[in-house]
Amino acid sequence: MTMRKALVVVVVLAVAGLFAWRTAEALRARSIQGTPTGPAGAAGLRGPRAVPVQVVRVQRATLEVRRTFVGEVVAEARVDVLPRIGGVVEAVLVAEGERVAPGQPLVRLDPKELRFQVEQARAAANTQRVLVEQARGAMRTQALAVEQARAALATQQARLAQVLAGTPPEQVRQAEEQVRQARAGLEFARAQLRRMEDLYAQGFVSGQAVESARLEVTVQETRLRTAEEQLALLRRGPRPEEVAVARGQVRQAEVALQQAEQQAVQAAVAYRQAQSQLAQSQVALHQAENLLRESVVRAPAGGIVGRRLVDPGTTVTPATPLLQIVDVDPVFLVVPVAEQDLAAVRPGTPAAVRPDALPSRRFAGEVSSVSPVLATTTRTAETRIRVPNPEALLRPGMTARVELLLARRTGVLAVPAEAVLEQDGVRSVFVVEDGLARARPVALGVSDGTRVEVVRGLQPGEMVVVAGQHNLRDGSRVILPGQRGPGTRSGPPGGPQPGRTP
Repeated sequence: MTMRKALVVVVVLAVAGLFAWRTAEALRARSIQGTPTGPAGAAGLRGPRAVPVQVVRVQRATLEVRRTFVGEVVAEARVDVLPRIGGVVEAVLVAEGERVAPGQPLVRLDPKELRFQVEQARAAANTQRVLVEQARGAMRTQALAVEQARAALATQQARLAQVLAGTPPEQVRQAEEQVRQARAGLEFARAQLRRMEDLYAQGFVSGQAVESARLEVTVQETRLRTAEEQLALLRRGPRPEEVAVARGQVRQAEVALQQAEQQAVQAAVAYRQAQSQLAQSQVALHQAENLLRESVVRAPAGGIVGRRLVDPGTTVTPATPLLQIVDVDPVFLVVPVAEQDLAAVRPGTPAAVRPDALPSRRFAGEVSSVSPVLATTTRTAETRIRVPNPEALLRPGMTARVELLLARRTGVLAVPAEAVLEQDGVRSVFVVEDGLARARPVALGVSDGTRVEVVRGLQPGEMVVVAGQHNLRDGSRVILPGQRGPGTRSGPPGGPQPGRTP
């Protein structure tokens, strides 16, 4: 009897459990299909319950795909400043971290010995300049002496030619004419004497008149004799001794000209030598002045003083680095870019740089190069971003975040990213049509993180569910914000109104 009662109890409990399980399954099925459950009872069987959702209208938009990377600021060039001469450092004129311009004085070497060398070279150049002027004067003097010797030779040569040529015929004719005149004068004087003597004998003239006539005869005789001697001399020609004297004077003039010309050549050579020595002394002076100028070491390029390597009193050579200058305009940001983003990164890609040390500053740059080789461990490519840095605010070694514009789509259909559902590799959205949610497969493009491009599957103006879509099935009734109750609308009859736009 006891066993029978126990068996009955077990059967009753099994039937009750089966009924409870079937009832729960029925309720769950109704809940999934939107059928209201609970005290409403039969009222819930009139139709599916509307699901509250929020929607946006599909519109065209501009999407920018950006990625943020972290990199390190590096300098394009580092220049070691070397002196061109050796010496002792007298002063270092800049400090580490100081910005310098090209040609700015950086280090000064002790210039005392170099100044002494400059003064010596200048004195030598001045002395040589005086010697050049003296040589120029001597050369001019010798040139004048040559001209004078040539003139003297020409004179002696003309005289010799005259001696050799004898008396010209015209001069002989003149001498003959003088002889004729002298004879005529003598004959006239003798006739006058005879006349005076006759008159004296008759007592018409005094003895004094006779003496005067006799004296005139003597004068005319002397004149005739002189004219005849001169004529004889002219007719005779040059004497050998006269020719010898004339030839000797010509030879002396020739020797004098040769000596003058030799001295002129020597003076010209001395002048050229003096000029050459002056040029050498000027070169030596120029070199000494250059060495003195090199005692001030100047910046070969602009940038920031990265390191100071010497102190006053240090002895340096042309191989001793004094300072290190870092060129910081522009600088480069080196960032690793993942391989999935490399297709969109190329030289010229815009970049926005924000250094960690200067969070309030933004710097514009662009990609300058992308390494063709990926790191095997990280699968990233080293990318260099060129950033202008005119204020030298970015320093090598700084860490900075850089945002790269990987893609830009203009006038594309876009929806919020949360509107997209994915199941078994199929992407879809719910579109509200006549109060019902319709599942719509879509093909997607790029995403800016909040919105996603819809390449295929939607049309402009359609309503896409962005909230409540996880409670929907294809064909579910929906209720939009502002509607009075399930399946009814409080807005205009034109269809569901969007809760927001993308």
